[in-house]
Amino acid sequence: MVYQDVISPIKDVRTYRVNFLLWKEQWDAYIAPPIPLNWKCVKFEENSAAQIPTEKGIYAFVIEPRLPQFPSHGYVTYIGETGHNSNRNLRKRFRDYLNDKKKPKRNLIHSMLTTWEDYLYFYYVEVDPSQMDIKQLEQKLLDTFTPPYSQEGYSTEIKAAVKLSRV
Repeated sequence: MVYQDVISPIKDVRTYRVNFLLWKEQWDAYIAPPIPLNWKCVKFEENSAAQIPTEKGIYAFVIEPRLPQFPSHGYVTYIGETGHNSNRNLRKRFRDYLNDKKKPKRNLIHSMLTTWEDYLYFYYVEVDPSQMDIKQLEQKLLDTFTPPYSQEGYSTEIKAAVKLSRV
């Protein structure tokens, strides 16, 4: 009977293990984009969808515990872009993820959305494609933060290193 009490919490803890690559050289190499990025944030939940603009841009999922009397902090888990090669916009992408949460299309993304649902925030920034290449900005942010749920979009050099770190 004692074994059951020990094994159950250990099994549960494995659900919450996420492999983050904190790569200080990539942070040091980051160069701010030529345009200001005015990031906004909403809790990732159904009633936040109306707040998301119908513009193109970049978005990131961030796990934030938001504990009382503790400094603000978060874990960047996924970075994506909208509108590079499609007419998708930030609100449509937000709704896509709401649908993915209900009907899984990608297991890893579904896991992120459901495991962290009470602590998951959607950060977004509108980017005018005539001012900056959205795909290039996404790659730059992916290479800098190497979010664990992002599988594609890295530069060739970084992709190999990220793949090795996740083995």
